[in-house]
Amino acid sequence: MGPSHMLVEALARIWAELPDLAGDRWSEVERQLLPLLRALEQDEDQAEARNALLELLDTIDGARERLTAALAELLPDKRVRGPQAAGDGGGIRNVRHALVDVGYATDRTATTPDEGYFSAGRGELTFGIAQVSMPDDHRMGALENPRWWRLEFRPNPDKHVAVMSVGELERDRFIERMRESIAGDASNDALLFVHGYNVAFVDALRRTAQLAKDLDFSGIAIAYSWPSEANHLKYTVDEANVRWSQPHFLEFLELCVRDLGLDSVQIIAHSMGSRLLGEILGQSPDIGLQAEEARLTQTIFAAPDIDSDTFCDLAKQFTHEQRRCTLYSSSNDKALKASKAVHKHPRAGDSGARLIVVPGVDTVDASEVDTSLLGHSYFGDTRTLIGDLFGLIVDGKPPDKRFGLDAVGPDDARYWRFKPAR
Repeated sequence: MGPSHMLVEALARIWAELPDLAGDRWSEVERQLLPLLRALEQDEDQAEARNALLELLDTIDGARERLTAALAELLPDKRVRGPQAAGDGGGIRNVRHALVDVGYATDRTATTPDEGYFSAGRGELTFGIAQVSMPDDHRMGALENPRWWRLEFRPNPDKHVAVMSVGELERDRFIERMRESIAGDASNDALLFVHGYNVAFVDALRRTAQLAKDLDFSGIAIAYSWPSEANHLKYTVDEANVRWSQPHFLEFLELCVRDLGLDSVQIIAHSMGSRLLGEILGQSPDIGLQAEEARLTQTIFAAPDIDSDTFCDLAKQFTHEQRRCTLYSSSNDKALKASKAVHKHPRAGDSGARLIVVPGVDTVDASEVDTSLLGHSYFGDTRTLIGDLFGLIVDGKPPDKRFGLDAVGPDDARYWRFKPAR
């Protein structure tokens, strides 16, 4: 990781603290910081921008000290011994990646590792734990992949977010391993990711690991993977499969809140995966609210590809004062526009004139975020959205306390909008 990228990553770690440190000067400081950050993102050799950024932070009491501490966290001792030392009989080599454990449940059909471990076929509910590599120079919001034009034809854990191993477990052993993972963890929370349309099993694991890493999530990360075809031409097949998967997802969600010994479960459902979450919460609105159950403290619908009217009806059932529900929408989401054309009705993730504003749901219009290159995965690929998810999931802040949002509309029809870039 070069000096500019490291500086950007360290600043991202302390970003939520800067408004309090800067006080009344925050708006002025933010206006100066953002173009400097954009310059660093685009060009690693921007020494002038680095120096200007550091000088600006020096004008804020305590900011430079916090930045120095964050930089120190990015420089751990990377030496490892023993089996990971390749070909040197137990010597020492530099390892430039970390491993993230991701629990999983899937109702796909098992296949070989070369074919992605699980196919798009319908199978029995299966559990396990995977390990996913996160390169040291991972950039927040990115899913680093091999690129053929760089002559990269296989994943390299030092460069790419890659699934290193997948270990299937019996149900009871899975519960035991998850309980072992949270033993002694102060947060005792789980982050559960439900993927959307056109997603392979391994990519669901990779995305879950990336979110856990970027959010600096201290609990356990879990992926639920339904049998998506991972083919953009198989939209209607995915629709049928996500509907078929509902009872299995309910079974797994009940396991999470009742059997894993958690305090809370925070769920991010993306795209078509929002149908799973919305329908199940509509059918079982009290899940995660009973005594001895882990609380569903955050339920996040990211670019939800679900009928707008259906979502409004379901929301009447599952919203609750103990459960914060958040909906990220956009008027620039091409996949949702295509879905609307197929179904002839707006999607819940649409922004614009049909933006959903219903009691109990915090609606965030993400149209100001540049989605032109990132497409339908903008919720996990954009630093701005990752920052807002951090404030929501890690800090538990309502939208009026998250610094990147503006309130829009009267109290009875209020929604939130990302502040435009300056």
